[in-house]
Amino acid sequence: MRYEFYAKVEEHFVSNTENKYWSCLKASVEKFRPLELEIFPAGTDSRFFRKEGVLAYGFSPIANTPILLHDHNEFLNEKVFLEGISVYEKLIYDLANLD
Repeated sequence: MRYEFYAKVEEHFVSNTENKYWSCLKASVEKFRPLELEIFPAGTDSRFFRKEGVLAYGFSPIANTPILLHDHNEFLNEKVFLEGISVYEKLIYDLANLD
């Protein structure tokens, strides 16, 4: 038996949170609910941006829902979905109006 890593992540890069974009994201989301921080350094394509020094933050407005991403029984409550739209509307408005 033999195996190979096709997408092995040798080094993890994270984005700095000492900037106006992170502050804006945090403030916008926290108008709806407390922000829970987790680090998924290699879980998304944003790892390629971070490797090049570009700030990249993953964000999901899904609240009070088990993490079943891409599972066979993944679900999302209608109220959670609609609140997520409101969160994104506020976040996009706030980011678009940064100095």
